[in-house]
Amino acid sequence: MVRWAVIAFAGVVALLVIAALVPSRQAAVPSAAIELSSAQLTLYPQSDPTAVWYFDAPVAEYYPDRQETTLAEVDDGRRTVAGVTDFTLTAERVTIDRSDNLRGEHMHAHLVEDDLDLDMRSKGSRLVLIDQRAGRFEVPRAVMSGPDLGDSVFEDMRISFDFTEFEAGGPGTVGYAQFVVDSPGRNP
Repeated sequence: MVRWAVIAFAGVVALLVIAALVPSRQAAVPSAAIELSSAQLTLYPQSDPTAVWYFDAPVAEYYPDRQETTLAEVDDGRRTVAGVTDFTLTAERVTIDRSDNLRGEHMHAHLVEDDLDLDMRSKGSRLVLIDQRAGRFEVPRAVMSGPDLGDSVFEDMRISFDFTEFEAGGPGTVGYAQFVVDSPGRNP
């Protein structure tokens, strides 16, 4: 009887060793995109918990293998804080990465409170980046305009969402600004 118990025990141990040596199979994530039409997307950035982003796009594609979402023809994007829209966003194509950052070749933001427009464009292989953790736009080439501002062109610009922190330029960059000044008794 003890002999059969030892043989059974040895058999179980052998099966467990074989099972431990067999490579485990991981679930394969499909590389194909999941496509949605007439998409309304709400983004709750983990690194900016007070903000909520809303997007309307005719086409949204989700890539499970990269954990990225690409929105086409965004004509109604907006960022809200405490239920109030602080800026709107339009773009031909925007990609939201796994860190909730937005990137694309061309985006247009409108700062609602200050009535400022920010036209953001890529340059070479460098894309426009909206960095959620830093709370800023990182733009290779930007044109900022507004009713009292005129047009200002900047390269390698980094500007906070509330437009209070601003940095632009660097070696070999070009920038210029045009300001509109009202004089008493004269038309601007």
